[in-house]
Amino acid sequence: MFVHVIEIICICAFALSAVLSGANKGKDIISVLVLGWVTALGGGTVRDVILSTDQVFWIQSPSYFWAAIISSLVGFLMAPDLRKRKVERLILLLDAIGISIFSVLVTKRMIHQDYAAYVAITMGMITAVFGGVVRDILVNRPTMFNNTEFYATPVIMGCSLFVLLSRLGMNSDVNTIISIVFIAVFRIYIVVTKKSFPKYLLLR
Repeated sequence: MFVHVIEIICICAFALSAVLSGANKGKDIISVLVLGWVTALGGGTVRDVILSTDQVFWIQSPSYFWAAIISSLVGFLMAPDLRKRKVERLILLLDAIGISIFSVLVTKRMIHQDYAAYVAITMGMITAVFGGVVRDILVNRPTMFNNTEFYATPVIMGCSLFVLLSRLGMNSDVNTIISIVFIAVFRIYIVVTKKSFPKYLLLR
């Protein structure tokens, strides 16, 4: 139950972060709701399709679907007031926490189901970042594939850290917390300092 509540909070943060983007000014309510929904649920949907699960997670548990829709609607109705109060910083924090929690929990689930490490890490990354990629495409912003920001890097490193510590026999709960904190702190640091890949790691 606790994990489910945390996941709902993360979905709300993803949806709000998408809706409150300045690029959405002037968009109609349906477009905004779809944008928030896709951002919040897109990564998990792609993950479930790749894994050929019996049901996509938000069909199996409708609370995820409604959390994304309601959060997007709240964001649409309260966007001007939320921007005045500079809630974007809080949303940014929640977004970073959401990315870290989703990616690590999915990686943990995959490892416990005896998937290979590379599969667990890949599914963790897709769950965390794919919704944001679709969001950037829809609002015509540079995605992780056409800019040099460390977007997926913290997730990949954090999920890899979880797998490594798991292989070393660390307590699963402690490992989960360490990996989540690592990704969240790394992601916030990158956003605040506007770090990007150095030139020697860019294709010439």
